[in-house]
Amino acid sequence: MLDPSQLGLTSEAAVLAEATAIATEHFGAEPVSTVLCAQQGESSCTVEVGMKDGSHFVVQLRSGPVDEKSALEAHEILGDLVPVPTRVIRGGSPVPYAYVMPRIPGETWATKDDRGWSPKCHIKVAGQIGDIIGKCCSQKSSTESNIVDEFIGRRLQLYLKWGEPAVEPYKKLIKTLLERLDDLRRLPLCLTHWDINMMNIMVTDAGNVTGILDWQAAYWTPFGMNTSRLSELAAYNFQGVLRKRSYSDKMEKAFWRGFFKAAPKEVRMMVSEIQLAKDIGLFMSTFHDASGTPHPSHVAVLNESMDIYRVPEDLSVFVCAPM
Repeated sequence: MLDPSQLGLTSEAAVLAEATAIATEHFGAEPVSTVLCAQQGESSCTVEVGMKDGSHFVVQLRSGPVDEKSALEAHEILGDLVPVPTRVIRGGSPVPYAYVMPRIPGETWATKDDRGWSPKCHIKVAGQIGDIIGKCCSQKSSTESNIVDEFIGRRLQLYLKWGEPAVEPYKKLIKTLLERLDDLRRLPLCLTHWDINMMNIMVTDAGNVTGILDWQAAYWTPFGMNTSRLSELAAYNFQGVLRKRSYSDKMEKAFWRGFFKAAPKEVRMMVSEIQLAKDIGLFMSTFHDASGTPHPSHVAVLNESMDIYRVPEDLSVFVCAPM
């Protein structure tokens, strides 16, 4: 949770009081309950508020703005799986930015994982995440956007020029990825949630996905770039060692089945291009914008993440077999 002092507040009690005031300003009625959410982000203070009619909402107090446009675009595609934040401006509030959004039922996948959730539920959720990513594919070609040149190409060029020692062993591969950017243009665009992880996925006890949070890091990029997150879902990074779960292969199979069933049929013939997008996505989520030292444990599992979790070449079992 963000230190309340960075929001002009003095304590957690002050956070709750401000959340109450924000909710009252927005709904025209004072909430009957306020409680700090169990899961907190690093850049905000998040409070659940309960209203007299039994409805529940989330009030998020932030030092910086949220990109509401990405959440709105995602909501148009995925419906109520995506909570859309609404900015609330309260006169006299010291908080720079305050937002109200619907409370997504359930708990985070991370919370379930910490409690020793059943393999069956993990496999079920992995399939749904693949389906959700697949549904975010649009009919627009990557050639209709400058994202490949202005964002992806420039980022890879930045890595080649970077003097960071951790990136040095990968420069030959990065150069190869750069040479294949024209292949990336063959893919349709996809609204790409750049931070799909267990903390941002809400689920029920039965393993049904109820929400995907934190869409401010979302971009229209070539289809498949965030499939690189599979290695963080079906396996986990333990101090720089990639550890597969005993049911990791079943999670992987469920993920790709959901992904290709939801995606347009024409992309099923573009496995090589999707693998390229996945690899580039993995590099970009590891080295980011080259402005700081990459996390050593993330760099340590880069090769394994690329080698173990690959886009399947034979899709017949995924697109023909029953779910």
